[in-house]
Amino acid sequence: MKIADLKKMHDRKPFRPFTIHLTSGQSLPVGHPEQISISPQVDDLFTLWAGREWNLIDVSTVARVSVETRPGKADKKAA
Repeated sequence: MKIADLKKMHDRKPFRPFTIHLTSGQSLPVGHPEQISISPQVDDLFTLWAGREWNLIDVSTVARVSVETRPGKADKKAA
């Protein structure tokens, strides 16, 4: 993943919650865009806030990102 891809997800209007899956197996939910800080000068690190704690993450450790499905969308497909 590139930091530009993460920035697109962060800036998406309307914002859609997503989960960052790291190569370590850890999953970090992102429920609000203010949870992530992306510096315009740094292209390999970002900060993810989880309550009062923060994580400095190297983008090379991101295995994938999954976007939360919209409520009711699965129900519409099944109908």
